[in-house]
Amino acid sequence: MKAKGELVKAAKKLMWERGYEATSPRDLLEESGAGQGSLYHHFSGKMDLASVALREVSDEMCELARETVGTDGSALDRVFRYLDVSRDGLKGCRMGRFAAESSIAEASLRKPVERYFRELQKILAGALREAQADGEIAKRLDADELALMLITVVQGGFVVSRVYRDRNAINRATETAKALLKSLLKSLPTR
Repeated sequence: MKAKGELVKAAKKLMWERGYEATSPRDLLEESGAGQGSLYHHFSGKMDLASVALREVSDEMCELARETVGTDGSALDRVFRYLDVSRDGLKGCRMGRFAAESSIAEASLRKPVERYFRELQKILAGALREAQADGEIAKRLDADELALMLITVVQGGFVVSRVYRDRNAINRATETAKALLKSLLKSLPTR
């Protein structure tokens, strides 16, 4: 069972660094240190291994999002904590990286990615609804759509960071999103 765990660990690492399509079974075996037959002993193939790895990453990232947003502080501050996470734009998002790959058409790979983004949107929207109830955010703004916009800023920031080869572009984008959100909220009536 050690080989199975090492293969999953290797898949999580390499798929984040290279993506699914650029990671070969040989790469997975070399990174994991597992024997030649281990991949096909524990998994039906690369896609099966990737699916298991993505489900684990999805679980980890959902938990991290819950911890980051948390329950301490004002609701708006909790949303800003999500935006304040320091991100290395050149590494990209562990889940968002898959959206640009053709393999995302496979349900076994798409579903864990989709689950993460839906859960993140739910977490952020919940905090935004609380901020609306507390009068921090105008109620006429749709909390679900606002949460989607914030996720899009982060994911777009990863893309632009990679294209510009500027690891901090994403952090500037999230800071600008916070400033825009603050100025927008000050200018809108709270009802």
